[in-house]
Amino acid sequence: MDLGRSSFSLFLSKTGMGILMFGGILYFARTLDATQMGIFFLFFAVQGLLSIPADLGLRSALEKRLSEGGDLDEILGSALALKLGLLAVVGTVIFLAQGPINRYFGANLAMFLIITVILRELSLFYIHAVRGELRVGETAPIEFTRRLTWVGIGAYLVSTGYGVEGIVMALICSSLVSLMWAYTKCNVGIGRPSRGHIESLFAFSKYDTVNSIGGHVYQWMDTAIIGFFLASSFVSAYEIAWQVTLLVLMLSNSISLTLFPQISQWNASASTNQIESTISTAIGFATFISIPAIVGSAIYATEILRYTFGPEYTIAATVLVVLMVEKLFQSFNDIIGISVRAIDRPDLAARATVVSIGINLVLSPVLLLSIGLVGAALATLLSWLVNTLLHLRYLKQHVTVQIPFRLVGWYALSSVLMGITLAAVKSAVPVDGILILLVQIALGAALYVGFSTVIPEVRNRIIIPSVRMFDLPVGR
Repeated sequence: MDLGRSSFSLFLSKTGMGILMFGGILYFARTLDATQMGIFFLFFAVQGLLSIPADLGLRSALEKRLSEGGDLDEILGSALALKLGLLAVVGTVIFLAQGPINRYFGANLAMFLIITVILRELSLFYIHAVRGELRVGETAPIEFTRRLTWVGIGAYLVSTGYGVEGIVMALICSSLVSLMWAYTKCNVGIGRPSRGHIESLFAFSKYDTVNSIGGHVYQWMDTAIIGFFLASSFVSAYEIAWQVTLLVLMLSNSISLTLFPQISQWNASASTNQIESTISTAIGFATFISIPAIVGSAIYATEILRYTFGPEYTIAATVLVVLMVEKLFQSFNDIIGISVRAIDRPDLAARATVVSIGINLVLSPVLLLSIGLVGAALATLLSWLVNTLLHLRYLKQHVTVQIPFRLVGWYALSSVLMGITLAAVKSAVPVDGILILLVQIALGAALYVGFSTVIPEVRNRIIIPSVRMFDLPVGR
């Protein structure tokens, strides 16, 4: 597998998905009111949290075991048997608890939730199976098509008056399309489940379940907690800010998805030098975008929310800045965390996750009730910082991690110079509409790249390799 080309393919896909997601949410937020958007975001959060019992780390275990080789058909068959059993349990529980679930949503969506969870989990199951075959880049168009289907059908249904139900039905259609495509892409057959393979999958998934819980708590718990204490309009404002910050993670997410099966294979063959050099290179790429994004959000947070989504969402301007700082830690942890799991130490990753979950679950409601929406964002930031530091500590126990501090310092300098220039431009030409906002943001991106290109180390290690389709110097 070519890490550079696979990362580039995934980055293009995630860029397209990010633009589609942003455009879709923008259209939905402009068409529906904040309360209706809040209902959808609560539905989205619950289906995300239900992925924990519906998966229990099984997808990652499947990808890990397939990447190691062996009797692939039996591995997949064993994993599929476990997956169907978990989905049956989760679907039954949702059906029995549909009354309270519908009251929490403020709409009758429980039956939709059952279908959504089942199709989403099966589609992701087969996407991970393809990745386990070391064909990560081939999953990029599947992911892109899933997002395109959701936005396209969702926009049509919302425009014809289906409201929140239309967005949810589009979500179901998108998972069905991606499931069918991923199934046809998978070259591994469905073999007879075996006790040995089930035990092997469980040996990895029992720890990775904790990591899965951490990821879903991190992604959805704030929204769920806000839904308990505040009105739906606050849920939608927080989630809109969250979705904006996700745009900066497209690069680090793409690299991490490519790293997992490859580092897993290198670990099986004891190729430590290749692992170490690749991790350092990946960190340099992953943090290139997240640092200037902090500066940009500090200058334009209110304008981004007001002129893009509407004035009712500006209550989350400070939240947007705090979450953008948090995304810097996550972009770093996307590389470090996935590496810990790929060297077959999900137990260490689980330890870090348990600690950070505890911090988030305690701080989130406390800070939310004491200082408002920004409190939930601060809780997430602090918990993710602890998570990152613990993952780094555990990874250093097994491989040498060379963090490119000089590169990060150059990124910071370029970002500051960009910020000073943008602040002067904004003072001279105040932002009073979406067009001026987009022009100034584009100017900021051009300035950052320009300043970075002047610095030889950044130019030679990041800019030029990026132009060459992210041809990462793996194993050098």
